[in-house]
Amino acid sequence: MATFFSSKPFACVAAWLKTHPLTALSGVLLLVLGICFCRRHDSEWEQVYVSAAAHLWKGEDMYRKGEGYLYPPFMALTALPFVVLPASLSRLLWFAVNAVCLIALLRWSWRLAGGGQLEGSENGKGRERLAAVLGCLCGLSYLENGLAHQQTDIVIGAMLIGGCLLLGRGRPLAAAAAFGTAAACKCTALLWAPYLLWRGRPLAAVWLVVVAVGANLLPDLVRPAPEGRCWLEEYVVRFLRPLTASDHYVGTWGSDAVYNQSLTGLGQRWCTTEWTWTPTDCTIGPRAPLLRPQTLRLWVYGGELGIVAAVLGTCGRPFRRLRDEVNVQGAGLLGWHALECSMVLLLMVLLSPMSSKAHFGTLVLPGFCLARAAWGQETARHGASRTFKGMLIAAVVLGLLCNKDPLGERLYTLSLWYGVVTGQALLLLAGCLFVYRRKQTGVGRPLPCPAPRAGSAFRAA
Repeated sequence: MATFFSSKPFACVAAWLKTHPLTALSGVLLLVLGICFCRRHDSEWEQVYVSAAAHLWKGEDMYRKGEGYLYPPFMALTALPFVVLPASLSRLLWFAVNAVCLIALLRWSWRLAGGGQLEGSENGKGRERLAAVLGCLCGLSYLENGLAHQQTDIVIGAMLIGGCLLLGRGRPLAAAAAFGTAAACKCTALLWAPYLLWRGRPLAAVWLVVVAVGANLLPDLVRPAPEGRCWLEEYVVRFLRPLTASDHYVGTWGSDAVYNQSLTGLGQRWCTTEWTWTPTDCTIGPRAPLLRPQTLRLWVYGGELGIVAAVLGTCGRPFRRLRDEVNVQGAGLLGWHALECSMVLLLMVLLSPMSSKAHFGTLVLPGFCLARAAWGQETARHGASRTFKGMLIAAVVLGLLCNKDPLGERLYTLSLWYGVVTGQALLLLAGCLFVYRRKQTGVGRPLPCPAPRAGSAFRAA
């Protein structure tokens, strides 16, 4: 008994905490987030997704006005098992799913960025840990937003990052299946199809579309839509076709304009709304439009086309596979592959008709890439290193500012109106392009990525 109460166990715990600080901190944060998650009164998962699943099971219209379900029908199908569960158990299970996907998203993103083990007794991990923390801060507030609102974006983000990892490991069809499943949940992931074509993977691009469309035909096996159309056609008619109307302002979606942080949302917000500062609040209201819908569409789409042209012009070499995309046991995964995956993820949220804050959680991957270029051994010249550090610090600051806690309600609303989240994504895109360009010109040394142990991609991650 005396041995049990000796200080040796406490010394072991202290030694473990010293060599595993990130694991301990992550465990505490997950515990706190789990308590807040389960105690939250309003749950978008229950009120939107589970509610739509209940309508699907009863053969009712899942796209009822006022209930907020604006997603492809496959999302309602995935929520069907939760319909029969008690509310407390449903919420606990959904948090467990999100916690697993959050850990996977962060670990796989760090692995893609070339990062090795961050914990242990070995020396020389301080710079890597700093890079990991700073890169994580680029997307941490958005991941927390997804948990706070009990959305599906962390799960979708894990699918996307897992697909990137599979693609880098030379498994394009498996990667396309992951991208296609993500696209079945939210259409913006379809952007991976042209990227796969660009990189000489036509079969994978076709398979991605097949998976996305096929998954959204599955709900019809449960119950057909009341109007007689298939559910996917119902979604296209109600939500996608109106986007092409001549009098439609790009960026207009089924939510408050201030929360749409895509480029189209930024254009629509600046063109058709204005902010008013009052002693107690900052309110966003309509204004006389500065541009006609067609003119605004030309400006926004022209800007988006310019961004895409800059990305393609930097990456170049169409219809060819990357040198480091396939390698023995996945070695050298960062290189061009991780940077290009980061750019596609950034273009997804920037070019989307609607990108809320929760959609930006995948910014951790470009954050990790830029952080390792700034603080790792990748940069050969101090000038480039200072540039990367400046971009990264600015991105971290913008990521922290788009939060109610440091700013307060009024400044938070004002920052969203001006597009702080959009600006951070553009800054990270510029940083990734800069790193990519420096590698092409041979200024920076190849980004190191320690070879993982033999085994599957996910075990090595």
